[in-house]
Amino acid sequence: MLKNIVDKLLKEHSRPLSWLAGQMDMTSEGLRLSLIKGSIKYNDLKRMSTVLDVPVSVFFSEHAPDSIASEDKVQYGGLKSELASCREVIEALKGQLKDKERIINLITKSE
Repeated sequence: MLKNIVDKLLKEHSRPLSWLAGQMDMTSEGLRLSLIKGSIKYNDLKRMSTVLDVPVSVFFSEHAPDSIASEDKVQYGGLKSELASCREVIEALKGQLKDKERIINLITKSE
């Protein structure tokens, strides 16, 4: 999954996802959600590869670097990964909901 690859690259650079999002002029929640869903645009992948100083091909699992591709596969590892992804999507959606509630409150106050 793309999110796992990016997480490993960020760990190697000792940087959080929020730093990467800032470098890419994106929100952390937007970047996280696009990585989890796999809906990130190619131009954003190119920008991410520039920021992380890696080739774009690293983001495609068959071309992942050895440090990423050589992970041990644990029985149920896929299910655990999917569960973690679901939790991250839920957190991202909760963040978006809070932002929208703030916008609604600001709009209703200005009326």
